[in-house]
Amino acid sequence: MAASAARVPAVLPAVLLLLALAAGCVRLPDSGEVTVPTERPGQEATAGLDYVPPGPTPGESPDEIVAHFLGAMRATSRQTSVARSFLTAEAAGSWTPEDRTIVYEDLGRPTGGSRVTTRLEGAAELDARGQWVDDPASASRSLTFELAPENGEWRIAALPDALVVPRSWFEARYQPVDLYFLDPSGRILVPTPVFLPGGSQLPARTVAALLQGPPPGSEGVVTTALGSAAHPGLSVEVSPTGVADVRLPADGDGEEGDATAALDEGLSEAMVAQLAWTLRQLPSVARVRVSVDGVPLRVPDGEDSFAIGAGERFGPGAVGADPDLFGLTPEGAVVRVRERRLQAVPGTEALQAAGVRTLSVNLYGDRVAGQAGDRVLLTALDEPDTAPVEVPAAGEAVLAWDFADRTWVLDGGDRARVRVVNQGSVEAVAVPGVTGERATRLLVSRDGSRLVAVVGEPGEQRVVVSRVRYDERGGVVGVVPGTTVLDLREASAAAPGTTDAGTAAPVTTGVVRDVGWRSPTGLVVLTGLGDDLVELRQLPVDGAPVDSGTTTLLVTTAQRLVASSAPGSDLLLVGPGGVEAYDGERITGVDAVPDVAALTYVG
Repeated sequence: MAASAARVPAVLPAVLLLLALAAGCVRLPDSGEVTVPTERPGQEATAGLDYVPPGPTPGESPDEIVAHFLGAMRATSRQTSVARSFLTAEAAGSWTPEDRTIVYEDLGRPTGGSRVTTRLEGAAELDARGQWVDDPASASRSLTFELAPENGEWRIAALPDALVVPRSWFEARYQPVDLYFLDPSGRILVPTPVFLPGGSQLPARTVAALLQGPPPGSEGVVTTALGSAAHPGLSVEVSPTGVADVRLPADGDGEEGDATAALDEGLSEAMVAQLAWTLRQLPSVARVRVSVDGVPLRVPDGEDSFAIGAGERFGPGAVGADPDLFGLTPEGAVVRVRERRLQAVPGTEALQAAGVRTLSVNLYGDRVAGQAGDRVLLTALDEPDTAPVEVPAAGEAVLAWDFADRTWVLDGGDRARVRVVNQGSVEAVAVPGVTGERATRLLVSRDGSRLVAVVGEPGEQRVVVSRVRYDERGGVVGVVPGTTVLDLREASAAAPGTTDAGTAAPVTTGVVRDVGWRSPTGLVVLTGLGDDLVELRQLPVDGAPVDSGTTTLLVTTAQRLVASSAPGSDLLLVGPGGVEAYDGERITGVDAVPDVAALTYVG
């Protein structure tokens, strides 16, 4: 097999060259669980250097004032009092750096007279919640500052309402956290990644961000049972035994729209699920207690607190999802792969008779679909007397399922179209940036909120993540224009050894062969660099550039991924020589499963 350890010396020079160009390649994690460690790599060393920036000195020129102002924002304590001393009195009173955060790789030298401009390279932006809001392609920008004399010295009179900091500073002080909201039907949790300042206030910041509700523009994508309001008096104290006391002040008159109105009747099961799944990411928290004006709120079981393991039935992985692999035998029979053994799947005889050559299985393992010629057949295993549903397909169809048993069908090729089969009806879905373009791969998150597509000609492809809008009954309303999380067009235009604009992964050129889920908010992309060399790149669904993706090179002829967002699931590579398993560090085996075609996890 091409990926075996014995073959590495034969290609060692090429591998070393590519490793040199892709400096910084590190291990690809094999687990997608989001955790918030108590310390980040390098945090202790950074925290030990208590940097207190100096204020302005007499006689500084406008460009020096701007340069020192930008440096003052790197204060260890994240305080902006020194930075404000570089502003005019009026600007210091109106400047709101909490509105957004701009993170950059390199900072150009400020130049100009009373109007000073500085250029940021490798820049990306977060909103006030800590969500990435920029497309990674827009990674170079200029900031302009207007200066005016005040008391005989130059001071900044007009500037962006933003905290502007280097990526290294940001990584040392901010933590990745998923906020858990609900799908529009209220049946499953949907994670929203954010970055929040770490430290002792992380539990309070996390709860406050969750209670603010879904981000703007997410109507029809997610909802919340907790209400959407700011809670200025919120505090969270975590006891030595791991009980997080979430304390909310009373709002006074109790009129509609008050911050605590959604909580007045106690905590519903959905509320508990949102809080439990969000706070379980913090290692210090084991249980949660919520009180309003000192009065604990009851949870559905009558207690005044709940464990962070509560709310499992709302889990984003879809409770009851089948963990097994499925495939097709050489005779075309649908089989389940369990512990290297093949088990026939009853009720799929019609698919075998039709000669299906591809396979897709719903999350619960009781509905199976496959393509035969110019049609896709969907059969319900729990309804053996029902004929398969037929969906016309042009070219090679790609299938995906979500928790609500909606089947997504991509007709690829040069003019792609996307359709969804929902309760037997087939509807076309317009996906901006995908429909009508060349598209070769389609993924849908288990919660149904995200659609991932590989778009573009070989070598110039993009991986695009779009959000899906639904009504309360689960009908698709539309798709929001997506975020490009990987753009090989940018990579091919960059010089060797540089970094992809707006991404943490090294630049490589090649062809995207496949993409798969590794967590509810994480993807893995297989890019072919040659006949027997591939790149595996892990990427976040929000396009975050801050060390959320890692890249590694593997010697293998793999053409396809078999991946799942389920925790602990194996990542498999399928190539001409068979199936291999990758454990995050090395390829651990050849023919990791029996020789079957169309190998797939559910979803």
